[in-house]
Amino acid sequence: MPPPTPSAACAVLDSRDWSAWINRMPGPNATPTLHVTGKVDLPNPGYTVTVRDGPADRSAQPVQQIILETSQRSGMFTQAVITADVHYIGPVIAPSYRAIRIMCGGRQLAEITDIPDVH
Repeated sequence: MPPPTPSAACAVLDSRDWSAWINRMPGPNATPTLHVTGKVDLPNPGYTVTVRDGPADRSAQPVQQIILETSQRSGMFTQAVITADVHYIGPVIAPSYRAIRIMCGGRQLAEITDIPDVH
């Protein structure tokens, strides 16, 4: 089966259940990590979602963007909406965040403002 083809447009039909937290658990070689999770609805099983960190503003409490990119494999797929789990883990760039914005195809899907620390 050929690899998915990236799409500049966002194929996400809907999203929900977004949450974010900073893992500050102690331990050998432990470094704080930002975790973001949510669910997205896609048009059919031929779509995949990848997630990466995007730009953040330069304020003391930044707004971090998390970018979703959708890709579609070639072939025939049942036209049935599917739900995909999204999980991002990345570096912490500030002691705290004002917000996390979930972006896809240049549009904002969600904004998370409650970002607790887990110790």
